[in-house]
Amino acid sequence: MTNAVSIRQLTLTVFNAMNTRDFSDLEQNITDDVSFDFPGAGRIDGSKRVIIFLKALLRKYNRLTFQVSDIIEEKHKTCAVWTNDGEHISGKPYSNSGITLLYFTGDKISFISDYFKDTSFIEIA
Repeated sequence: MTNAVSIRQLTLTVFNAMNTRDFSDLEQNITDDVSFDFPGAGRIDGSKRVIIFLKALLRKYNRLTFQVSDIIEEKHKTCAVWTNDGEHISGKPYSNSGITLLYFTGDKISFISDYFKDTSFIEIA
């Protein structure tokens, strides 16, 4: 089982990938059968589909930066508390806050689920 220090680092890998728009490190740290439960999109299964979804999601923003304020750790899971700030491709400012729940199998992320305070982003045209 993964130790607390490494699951913390793996958790931050998700947000680093989003902030840099470079998913190469994340791709190496998720299981082939990873699942991602995202509000409005539902559950996405498989590493390739999850990475494609994240890249497509980011294309909706000229800029989007996450700040993680806390990571709660317990055995094989973490919960990251975050805020973000950015600009939608329409030019409208965007910000949100929420949590991301992650489960780990061995030394890799096997499940990700996001929970947001504001889900109005789903309606942005």
